[in-house]
Amino acid sequence: MNKIERFVYNLVRKNPLLKNQIRNIYQSIFDLFPLGPTQSSYPIVARAGYFYGFHDHSPFSHDNSKLLANKAEFDLRMPKLGDALTVGFFEGKDHQNFIKLAETNTWCWHMGCKLQWLGQTNKVIFNDHIGGKNVSRIIDVETKKERVLESAIGSVSPDGLWAVGYSFARIQRCMPGYGYIQDVEELGVDDTVPEDGIYRVDIDTGLKTDILSLKDLVKTKPESSMENMKHYVTHTIISPDSRRFIFLHRWIDPKGPVDKRISRLVVADFDGNIVDIFNTDGMVSHIGWQDPNHAVAYCRVPQFDDKFVVFEVGKSDLSSIIGNTTLTSDGHPSFDPSGKWLVIDSYPDRRRIQNLIIFNTESKKKYEVAKLPQPKEFQSPSHYKHWGCDLHPRWDRKSEMVCFDATFSGVRSLCTMNFGSDILSHKLKYLTITVEP
Repeated sequence: MNKIERFVYNLVRKNPLLKNQIRNIYQSIFDLFPLGPTQSSYPIVARAGYFYGFHDHSPFSHDNSKLLANKAEFDLRMPKLGDALTVGFFEGKDHQNFIKLAETNTWCWHMGCKLQWLGQTNKVIFNDHIGGKNVSRIIDVETKKERVLESAIGSVSPDGLWAVGYSFARIQRCMPGYGYIQDVEELGVDDTVPEDGIYRVDIDTGLKTDILSLKDLVKTKPESSMENMKHYVTHTIISPDSRRFIFLHRWIDPKGPVDKRISRLVVADFDGNIVDIFNTDGMVSHIGWQDPNHAVAYCRVPQFDDKFVVFEVGKSDLSSIIGNTTLTSDGHPSFDPSGKWLVIDSYPDRRRIQNLIIFNTESKKKYEVAKLPQPKEFQSPSHYKHWGCDLHPRWDRKSEMVCFDATFSGVRSLCTMNFGSDILSHKLKYLTITVEP
């Protein structure tokens, strides 16, 4: 954002409907001009018709040889009951050869089906719907041997031993486009503060254990804005050392718009003990881990306003800013395995350009490595028709590649950009570079 855009954003940020209306009018003025060209400092391999989903997990196998992917037979509309999604992976040179594993009818555009690798094995896990219940399936990509767990999952631990999950039916009601279109019956799914919340799943036995209820969560450091509101949890991400997880606790007015929500960032362990609640002044959008003790979030901190903030677990009052003057708008953050390199995207700007950015936390250098135009038809019409395509960039296992979803070709595509050794040797090529003061 430039200074004028930031000023207008700050004026209307608490009114999502007005904010989106102003954005749409602003972008429509620039739609009178041709869509800008695709620019990239490295070649982009685009796999047309495929996508992965959110930025919170790496689709690369432990040895980088395989790349997880989803494929839908349609685009530019929301999934309907029974719509199938193909699940599989790419392998071979530049990950160009697709191997189909299965189909699922439990998915959405932004989260996919939560397809993930199980630790450093050749097994994958993803959500599905069987017998009137949301479940998860585990498939060995080599032997094709399969297991079914009686619970849907949100995030799997890096060691492959545990998963945590929550009600995707509730998410679909509270945050359309991030849950599943399914005919399921769940006790309390429409309650304002239900008994359920987050559960833990033992991957080996399949045993599900409820560990943190929304009722208990609301009682922990309660805020006045929580009263008479509808509460839910989402975006669980387990720490790199597989010891605890972060998630978003959110609440909305049950009689108001679903996009006007209040959020806070919470850390808990696998027994459901709350380790920390960070001070985010009611707004947290996108989160991740830098290392086992530090979480990153685009959030609102009173002394900094809206910024990318790194919080230290157990020291909720201590925080630091990433890119205070250079990372000036929201995006989806992911750290490489070293915890030094942040990849992040931007939402389409006034010219509908999405930026792919690499930020070095030691040198404080911001590298723009791609400018990708997004056709207007990929703008979500509303929060109930949320088929837009964010880049959602994710690192590989060796700090050599990033994977992202994009539409610059006119088709939703799963893309990769290979930096080779340029990241770790500090020889990254770029379109523009900005150094933090």
